[in-house]
Amino acid sequence: MELVVQILMLFIVVGTAVRLSFERVWVSLLFGLVAAAFVYLIYPLAIEQTKTGLAGYIADRSLREYAAIFISLEVALLVGYSFSRLELPHTRRARLIALGLRLYPGLLIFPVLFYLQSTLIFALPGVDFGIVSLLLALGSLLLLVGLGYLMRYLLPEEELRLEVYFLVQLFVFILGIIASVEETIRTAPTESPIEWRGLVLTLGVAGVCFVLGAFAQRIKQYLKHK
Repeated sequence: MELVVQILMLFIVVGTAVRLSFERVWVSLLFGLVAAAFVYLIYPLAIEQTKTGLAGYIADRSLREYAAIFISLEVALLVGYSFSRLELPHTRRARLIALGLRLYPGLLIFPVLFYLQSTLIFALPGVDFGIVSLLLALGSLLLLVGLGYLMRYLLPEEELRLEVYFLVQLFVFILGIIASVEETIRTAPTESPIEWRGLVLTLGVAGVCFVLGAFAQRIKQYLKHK
């Protein structure tokens, strides 16, 4: 499970970098400075952590379930931001929602930095904690700003970056759900009855959603002409 959580953290870092690639330089620099200040100011709490304590946090299923809820909510907001950039909002309410989504860069990067800081302190015994935190703070600033530039250089087209951003957030959501399940592997019985009623109901709901999604625009245009 620890490996799944670490992969989830990697996708969070990549998603944050892609998110900053849509903003101006001063916005990326400001967010990087906030992240650097967070790393440096939080180190008194980071040095109180232990390896067994961090492993216990990851092993705690209830804590992972709460984290999965928060991850799902944040992914919903960030996906909403990606859709808000596809077309310009026309109403005042839509413009306010788009502005609010733009002002929310994401908060999952801060627990990731805290975990990285605690792990780095354990990996460098004998080194002053303040120096380690200062170096990590500078590294976080350079990493976030540099990755934002790198994403903009590798993917100069905004539409393509939006697609990558959407896919990254989708992986974050999936990994967040996977991380919240029980690690124990249960073997299903050899002969288990198939819940045909539930299967038919699921397929029916999926079919209705597919039809509505495929013909929603046509239905909307028909109602307007009507």
